[in-house]
Amino acid sequence: MSAEGEAAQPRIFARQYWLPLTGVTIVMTVVAIEAMAVATVMPTVAHALNGARYYSWGFTAYLLADVVGMVDAGRRADRQGPGPALLGGLGLFAAGLLVASAAPDIAVFLVGRVLQGLGGGSIIVALYVLVARAFPASMRPKVFALLSTAWVVPALVGPALAGIVTDSLGWRWVFAGIAPIALGGTLLLVPVLRTLEPRPAAAHPTARPSDGFRLAAALGLLQLAVQLLDWRGAPLAVAGVAVGFRPLRRLLPAGSLRLAHGLPAVVALRGVITCAFFGAEAYLPLTLTRVHGGSPRVVGIPLTLAALGWAAGSWLQGRSVGRRVALVRAGFALVAAGVAALVVIDVHQTSLWLAVPIWTVAGAGMGLAITLVAVLVLELSPEAEQGANSAALQISDMTGSVVGIAGAGAVITAFGVHNLSAAAVVADIGLATVAALGMVLAGRISVRR
Repeated sequence: MSAEGEAAQPRIFARQYWLPLTGVTIVMTVVAIEAMAVATVMPTVAHALNGARYYSWGFTAYLLADVVGMVDAGRRADRQGPGPALLGGLGLFAAGLLVASAAPDIAVFLVGRVLQGLGGGSIIVALYVLVARAFPASMRPKVFALLSTAWVVPALVGPALAGIVTDSLGWRWVFAGIAPIALGGTLLLVPVLRTLEPRPAAAHPTARPSDGFRLAAALGLLQLAVQLLDWRGAPLAVAGVAVGFRPLRRLLPAGSLRLAHGLPAVVALRGVITCAFFGAEAYLPLTLTRVHGGSPRVVGIPLTLAALGWAAGSWLQGRSVGRRVALVRAGFALVAAGVAALVVIDVHQTSLWLAVPIWTVAGAGMGLAITLVAVLVLELSPEAEQGANSAALQISDMTGSVVGIAGAGAVITAFGVHNLSAAAVVADIGLATVAALGMVLAGRISVRR
């Protein structure tokens, strides 16, 4: 490209993009801070509210409501633009934070988590549509790269900061303190949203409003099956698949479950890579704790550095022009290599510190592939379907994560927690195979002509 052509290209930090760029970054940072903070304070919350037996539901309630919020936001964003879904989602998210902060018991706290999940699902989908409509296509890879880095600082300082606030002011202020930040991001985006006009929505005859609830119920059954870690989990997992198959097929683009070329494969591959990565990551701390005797502070280090690798991979794809199939393949290859390499720490004779470089490599692969997949979904979607397809991408993401975690949990159940080392080897090999399969199928993201 000539110097004149390069100069004509819009720049991500140009003055006209400051407001939307700052707004979407703040909103994404709020979501990241909340995720990191909740993981840190949940043990304290469960103890303070006498809800130890409902500890896992502090996370599950959010995730299941998240699915419902995604489906609803996708439909509304296509009909009304991203504004109502984003502002409504931020309102629900902030309301949930305040309800949780004032909860007198665990039941009210879980209501707050449901509100946060409904809002969080709406926020993510609406942000994708906003990026599509506020930034030209040439800038979107860099915008998504910036949104990925919005998770880095919360990953590095969020847990420690949440711990300090909990020790000095109490856990309630962790939730209450995030709400004003969400309000700040909202105020920045209001002027941007006013400039966007809603586009006529394409019809989605196969999707139904109830599909989000049914899919959430199915994922809940799969998560419950994992949490039981005994023989009762098998029928629950089968029931989850039976309940969720039809709504999942309706909520994803036609042909996604068979990885048809183009958009369907792009959406499906998002679920494939999250299945491999998050399935392995969910049980990595357990392996480092029980097999190697690592302390909670130490076992979190590989996860933190994986966030840095993720950001680095995301920035790399943002600076690369073309070669998209190759970059997606490279991302899958790094995830496959990272997950497979976990086998060396699944045994007692090795150092747990090997997990740090291994999981940083896997994180870099996620940054490469998952960010570029988001860019491709917007490019391949008609404007009238950007909301529905952004929701489909997030649904594929979450479904893949739950399936990966459930699959690894089933292996651990079969072997028994007392034989965790052997179980982790089998699970990691299986998940690495899933990532390798995604690498082979990455060529399907190209539209067949």
